[in-house]
Amino acid sequence: MKKTILRTTVSLLFILGVSLIVSAQVGPPLGGTGPAGCFPPPCIPIDGGLSILIAAAVGIGGKKAYDFAKEN
Repeated sequence: MKKTILRTTVSLLFILGVSLIVSAQVGPPLGGTGPAGCFPPPCIPIDGGLSILIAAAVGIGGKKAYDFAKEN
């Protein structure tokens, strides 16, 4: 029971912290004179951070699948 409450509390604090950080980001002004350097406009950098996250998810999933297969 304590473990579940601890996990829930940590998860909620993490989600709250991330949402506060994300909402604090300032976007370009409405006039369209924002920072230059990318085209087309969305300019979302999908590089090293996302690939590390995917690699970690694959590793954790593989470990759980291996443990499950080993148990059965």
